[in-house]
Amino acid sequence: MKNTPELSAIVDRIAQLKAQISDLTQEEGALKAALIESGLQAVNGTEHRAAISWTFKKTTDWRSIAEKFEPSHQLITAHTSEGEPYASVRLFARKQGA
Repeated sequence: MKNTPELSAIVDRIAQLKAQISDLTQEEGALKAALIESGLQAVNGTEHRAAISWTFKKTTDWRSIAEKFEPSHQLITAHTSEGEPYASVRLFARKQGA
């Protein structure tokens, strides 16, 4: 398939959207921080309600546990699976003159 003006426009639009999402994500983080800093458990807006809760996250480092048992390469291979292929789109800034 040939690069067309329409495809170029799609790439540029995705980049614009990603920039907007980044800005909105930063704004969301600042707003959430303000709610957390309020010390309240719930805050009512005119149309929505926010609940602020504290949780503890526990994670298990299964890799470290498995390495303690020194599994063979054959055992690791026997329990390794490969998923279906999928497409991904990554954007990069164009180099000048390219």
